[in-house]
Amino acid sequence: MRRRSYAGPEDVARLQEFTAENIRDHGRTGLLHSGDIPHHIFNGLRREDPRELVHIWEDTSGKIVGWTLLDPGNAGFDPQVAPSARRSAPELERTVIEWSERELLEIMATRGSDATFIETDAYEKDQPRTHLLESMGWERQDIEILMLTRRPLDNVPAPQLPDGYSIRTVHGVEEAGPVSELHAAGFGSAWTPELYRRVMESPGYSADREFLVEAPEGRLAGFCVTWPDGLNRTGYFEPVAVHPDHRRLGLGGALLRAGMLAMIEWGMKWAEVIYETENPGSGKLYRSEGFEPKSKIVLYRKPLTVL
Repeated sequence: MRRRSYAGPEDVARLQEFTAENIRDHGRTGLLHSGDIPHHIFNGLRREDPRELVHIWEDTSGKIVGWTLLDPGNAGFDPQVAPSARRSAPELERTVIEWSERELLEIMATRGSDATFIETDAYEKDQPRTHLLESMGWERQDIEILMLTRRPLDNVPAPQLPDGYSIRTVHGVEEAGPVSELHAAGFGSAWTPELYRRVMESPGYSADREFLVEAPEGRLAGFCVTWPDGLNRTGYFEPVAVHPDHRRLGLGGALLRAGMLAMIEWGMKWAEVIYETENPGSGKLYRSEGFEPKSKIVLYRKPLTVL
């Protein structure tokens, strides 16, 4: 077993394959969707060098058995381990978590972080992971942070839009400016055209899988990014948002329907989306479009005083 750093775009494809095969063989609980991999690396860590923060474990044959993504800006990390390794290499999961803790703390110290804890999460039903974290001193928080929802891709109605609004896909990198402004407004986050251009040029992203709502005057009013998992025939939405000036017009539902109809064309049979449970509007939207809760994702923290 050896650990190495992220080496380039070919690793994105390999990590997506690792994820899809494990979902096929062991189910979704505890694993990311394959679309989360480029999204987390190039969107979530858009100001970072993935060679520093993404690390991969391989067995002696070179097969990926686990990986981790460190997020020092949010004092967290996301460890992913092949479920089969819990039998064949029972210490691997602990090794990945312990290594991630140490490396994250070193990076945070170097950057002068003032965080008082580090955090990770786990699917509530993933008992091997939750039991391991608790045995290692991690404390489950009384915060229901995320919910995985899912629906079959049948009986998807056509999008309904207010007069003058339309849905299209992103034209290309020439729209990095207006699309970055839309992302910033939709989430209240910091984006620049240069940062979103980097996302658009990153492995895994495709402009024809990012859907936009265009308002009558031509301004962008909402967006969703879609990701297909061909092996498991499951499409995924990440992220989805509507500009504050255009909310309560049904644009979120219209975007989801447009995305789901596209997923059907791509051969998908299921659609998934994860939402923040503290945002009641998100849950209401996804339920109204037929998504049903499947797995709760819970937050774990470790105070730095115990490390």
